[in-house]
Amino acid sequence: MENLFLYLVVGLLACFIGTIPFGPINLTVVKITVDFNQRHGTEVALAASIVEVFEALVAICFGLVISTYLESNIVIKLIIAAVFICLAGIVFTKKTDLALRDAGKEEQSFFKKGLLVATLNPQAIPFWIFALAAISQYFEFQYIGIYLIAFLSGVFIGKFFALYGFVIASGYLKTHLKESSQLVNRTLAGILFFIGISQAWNAIGSLVLQ
Repeated sequence: MENLFLYLVVGLLACFIGTIPFGPINLTVVKITVDFNQRHGTEVALAASIVEVFEALVAICFGLVISTYLESNIVIKLIIAAVFICLAGIVFTKKTDLALRDAGKEEQSFFKKGLLVATLNPQAIPFWIFALAAISQYFEFQYIGIYLIAFLSGVFIGKFFALYGFVIASGYLKTHLKESSQLVNRTLAGILFFIGISQAWNAIGSLVLQ
């Protein structure tokens, strides 16, 4: 039982720490919470946490192979770059007003939006490859059976707790709804645009070196 608890705690801490820096996922959680309410922000956090478990599992099973493929496939890089630049444009130009709470807006699926943003995050698998390498320096983990389940459970809990912290913190921003939502829009758009440009730059650099 002690070993199982260790697997869970290490997975939790690694994911929690990796989620704290501002990125497209936690800023999306903040944006949805500010624009709508905590329940919808929690839906995005839950979806992103589920995706994180699968990304960690992929990194454990095929991490190095997938990372090498993504690094060598220029088309994939350019597609990811285009998607993030388009998302940045949509977020940046989106108008913010108090009508965000209209019934029609409430009907959209925030869980699906969380799944989309988390799945398109190009940093997730490289992060887990790095994190697993760092963990291996201190622990001789065997990611099999119940130990793998304990580790992935920690990943889910760590991700959800970190993102839910952003949901709670967004309560202050909601008191200044219009101004804070515009700020979050601009910040999120900037990060999405930066990720897109970075991916495009890497793809062009790889193409030039060939």
